[in-house]
Amino acid sequence: MSFSSDVKSELCRTVIESPCCLRAELAGLLALSGTILSESDGGGLRFRTENETVMLRTQELLATLFAITPPKSVMRKKGTGHIYTLRLLKNQNFVHIMKTLGFWRDGRIKFAVDPFITAESCCRRAFLRGAFLGGGSVNAPEKSYHLEIETHYHGLARDILQLFEDEQLSARSVMRKSNFVIYIKDSEEIADALTALGATDSALDLYAIKVEKDMKNQINRRVNCETANLTKTANAAALQIQAINKLMDSRFASELSPALLELANLRLNNPEASLSELGTMLDEPISKSGVNRRLQKLITMAEQL
Repeated sequence: MSFSSDVKSELCRTVIESPCCLRAELAGLLALSGTILSESDGGGLRFRTENETVMLRTQELLATLFAITPPKSVMRKKGTGHIYTLRLLKNQNFVHIMKTLGFWRDGRIKFAVDPFITAESCCRRAFLRGAFLGGGSVNAPEKSYHLEIETHYHGLARDILQLFEDEQLSARSVMRKSNFVIYIKDSEEIADALTALGATDSALDLYAIKVEKDMKNQINRRVNCETANLTKTANAAALQIQAINKLMDSRFASELSPALLELANLRLNNPEASLSELGTMLDEPISKSGVNRRLQKLITMAEQL
C-alpha cells in the first residue's frame, strides 16, 4: 500500500461519537467525490472512489446518519485496482440528505462548506478529514513532501482553504488545468495537518522518516565537503611538488635559502601532509599561513624559470 492509502486507512478508523462531526465528515466526503447526476441519468448523486476502505466508511456514515444503504457497484480498472461507486437515489430522502449536509441551495445542489456544518473546530477538522478521504493524497515522505486536496469547484476550494486557516493549518491553493488544488509542501506543516485530521500515527511516521532523511543528507554533505577538501589539498600539493621538482632540476636549486630548501624537501617526502602538518615538521615550526607563503614563493620562482 502507498503512504497515502495508509493515511486514509488510519483516518477511516477514527472513532466519531458526535453526530455533528459524523455529518461534517460525510459532507466533506461527498463534496469532494460526489457527482451530481442529470435528470436523464435518473438524478441524484454518485459517489466514486478507488479506495475500498473509503467506500466502506462512506457507507457506514450514510447508514448511521440516514439509515440508508445506497446501491453499490464495483468496476475493475485497467491494470490493477477497482473503482467503487455508491449512488444516492432521489427516492431515498435525497433532498433531506442534501439539506442536512448543507448542499441544498435555492432548490438545487451546490457543493460548498455550510458555516452551520463547520461551526465548531471538531467539525471543521471532520470536514477536512472527509475532504481528504474524498479528494486528497499525500506523497510518500521518502520521496517528497506534498499533501493536496483537489476539486472541480472554485467556491469549495476557497471554503476548504478557509477551514485550514481557521484551524491554524498552513495551506495554499493553485489551479491545475481545470481543477483547483489546495496543497501543503512543508514536512512539519503536513504532519500538523495529518495530526489535526486524526492520522497521528502517520504523522509520527513522517517525522521519523524526515529525521532519517535529514541525518543522511547531513552525512552526505559532510562527506562531500571532506571529499572536496581532500581533492583541493591533493591538487594544491601536486602543484607544489611539480614546482619544487622544476626548481630542483634548475640552476636555482643551489640558491634556495635553508628555510625554503627544508620545506621543499618536506613537501616532496610528505605529499599527503597538510600545511599545518608541514609546519610542525620544520626544525623551527611555523604556522599554516607561514608554510603557505613559503610554498607560494617556491611556485612563483618555478613559474619564472
